[in-house]
Amino acid sequence: MADASKFSQLRDAHWLDAKSVRFWALMLLLVDLFPIIFRLLTGDGLIDRNGMPFGGDYISFFAASRLALSGHAADAWRPELHHAAETAVFSRDLGYWAFFYPPPYLLLCLPLGLVSYGWSAVIALGTTTGLMLAIVRTWLARMMVGVKADGARAIWLPLIAFPGIWMNIACGQNAALTTAIMAGGCLLLQRAPVASGLVFGLLIIKPQLALALPFVLAASGRWKTFFAAGVSAFALCLAAWLVFGTEGYLAFFANSALARATLDQGFVDAAKMQSLFGALKTLGLPNVVAYVAQILLAGIVLARAGWIAVRLRPDALAFGALLASASLLVSPFLLDYDLLMIVLPLGWLILTGVREGFRPYEKLLCIWIFLLPAVARGLAEIVHVPLGALSVCLLFWLVQGRMAKTADMNMSAVLKPST
Repeated sequence: MADASKFSQLRDAHWLDAKSVRFWALMLLLVDLFPIIFRLLTGDGLIDRNGMPFGGDYISFFAASRLALSGHAADAWRPELHHAAETAVFSRDLGYWAFFYPPPYLLLCLPLGLVSYGWSAVIALGTTTGLMLAIVRTWLARMMVGVKADGARAIWLPLIAFPGIWMNIACGQNAALTTAIMAGGCLLLQRAPVASGLVFGLLIIKPQLALALPFVLAASGRWKTFFAAGVSAFALCLAAWLVFGTEGYLAFFANSALARATLDQGFVDAAKMQSLFGALKTLGLPNVVAYVAQILLAGIVLARAGWIAVRLRPDALAFGALLASASLLVSPFLLDYDLLMIVLPLGWLILTGVREGFRPYEKLLCIWIFLLPAVARGLAEIVHVPLGALSVCLLFWLVQGRMAKTADMNMSAVLKPST
């Protein structure tokens, strides 16, 4: 009997109520902040004790901005010259952080080099994180209609404590911006489809995260959004060409060979990669096997997401959860900080569970996925178990399963005879 009781506690997790969520979220927030504060206090100014600059990858964006502002934008895609610009930031060689982003992203990076490195990093990371939090808060607030006040209040602290936010800040990356774009496009989808597409088109700055977008939009028949996204992406590319010229694009395409080699030859630590491709590389499988498996997974995910979009006609927020989880599975180049985007499908999943009731073990699975950005790389490095891709697959499975269940519940309510 005691064993059955323990089994029930794991299955239903009734102990995970609003009060306990707030407590553990506060503890997690302190854990999130500790390594960032420790690195700043024990380092040499903005360089930590391991010789890494504050914000890590951010130095790549800052150096690219400085090159563009000096009239040498194309040099951002010339590794030797870009490396020299990074070295000039702290007057010492700290290593090399490549710049593989397309010209539209450099357009957004232009203002970064107008101030000193430290202020630039604080302003850029603070602004994009604040924007993401504001948009995601609006996203979650729309789902809280009908949720008890205690349950609604409990969501804000976990949002701020979400490890993906602090992972992105520690890495000096742009996942907060791409998450804000994805969430913003979904929020506008129902009421302003053209504006939604214009926002979605901004994902051209990181096109590997937009691979699922045209397929799912087309499958759902959201043609206004589909074409508006194309116009927006084209306009941003055109603006980048007007600013950086043909030379910038030629340098970008010439640098693509290095980007491909980075993926194929393991220049990026496989443990840091969270795609199926990265998972299979971590296990030591050859590139051809990893690519074939990634393509098969992408095909399955796109087919399933398209089927759901056509048959179940999800609302804008459910559509966003589906799109975000699918987008994270389709790309072979997905790093741990990109997992910040799981906040959208995970938030939808949790709040839908609060409203409709959680399925067996769903709470525990949500806890695991919530912690994923903090533990995925470490587990891959220490025990060589690439759980990132498996966990994102699990998230997609939970989202599509919840949508199917909700659709069945709604249909049952419609067909139920009146009394």
